[in-house]
Amino acid sequence: MHSVRFLQFLGYLGLLPFVVLTLLTLFPLWPELDALTLFQRYSAIILGFMAGVLWPVWAQQASVRPLALFAVSLPVLSFLAGLLPAPYTLAIELLLFIALRLGERWFALDEQYHPSYLQLRRHLTRVVVCCHALMLIALYY
Repeated sequence: MHSVRFLQFLGYLGLLPFVVLTLLTLFPLWPELDALTLFQRYSAIILGFMAGVLWPVWAQQASVRPLALFAVSLPVLSFLAGLLPAPYTLAIELLLFIALRLGERWFALDEQYHPSYLQLRRHLTRVVVCCHALMLIALYY
């Protein structure tokens, strides 16, 4: 039970930069901090990390290539999105986080996850997607 709580703690700790940088974009209390750029960088890093977490699962799959191609393509697309203007980058990152969760379901990884981890993954993804959506809204208003 302690390991589940520790993983939850780490998961929510990983959300802090998303939430704090979103708030600093919406309410620029520290104007010299480029919260938008930091948010985009952190988003790309976390997307790459989450796709990389899928690597050990590959060993348990009968067909490795589709999952490998999927997981490797996400960070590459994230990197390429970073070359675009901020609104496009944020929109693509938002879609990539959704694609990651859908891919986990498509490749039947959800069945391999512990129920508490699956619940955590769903919640974390919702918050990350909402932060991206708020950042997009902040750019236009």
